[in-house]
Amino acid sequence: MGCPVCRLSYLIVLFLCGFCSEAHPSKIHEKPAAQMKVFKYRLWDVTQKSLYLRNNQLVAGYLQGPNSALEEKICWVPNRSFEREKFPIILGIQDGRRSLACGTGALPALQLEDVNITELSRGGEETTRFTFFRSYKDGMWRFESAANPGWLLCTSAQSKSPWASPPARTCPHRRFYFQLC
Repeated sequence: MGCPVCRLSYLIVLFLCGFCSEAHPSKIHEKPAAQMKVFKYRLWDVTQKSLYLRNNQLVAGYLQGPNSALEEKICWVPNRSFEREKFPIILGIQDGRRSLACGTGALPALQLEDVNITELSRGGEETTRFTFFRSYKDGMWRFESAANPGWLLCTSAQSKSPWASPPARTCPHRRFYFQLC
């Protein structure tokens, strides 16, 4: 700001901002909507099963050759309603237009909902069932349901089986490789 033109430009901007805030007092404390960065990844379990849709349900199976085009990419955004230390994320497929949700109840089930993950990232308590805490160990990731502590995303031992989120002690394949697309 050593140059006189820069100083003048800065003063004009300050003056105009002051004028605008007087004209529109309700606007001075509003934050502009931040553009949410959506991260897109390949996800597969320890037995090399990838994710794909079958009958509108997310399943894991072995995809080879031309079938590898069926693989769903996982998109995620951080959920700012939770403590950052827990690494809370919202997961989705189809470029984030469909979200993974873990229902609550006696036997919570993993389901897909037509809700955009970027919209959910702004939410609060209502986003809990869409939120997963991710953790990393030995090159692999785990995803724990925020709505159902102790329940993890997992795949079963059989191919083409739906994803489930049973308690950690009964979940056969609950660690995943996560690769940026």
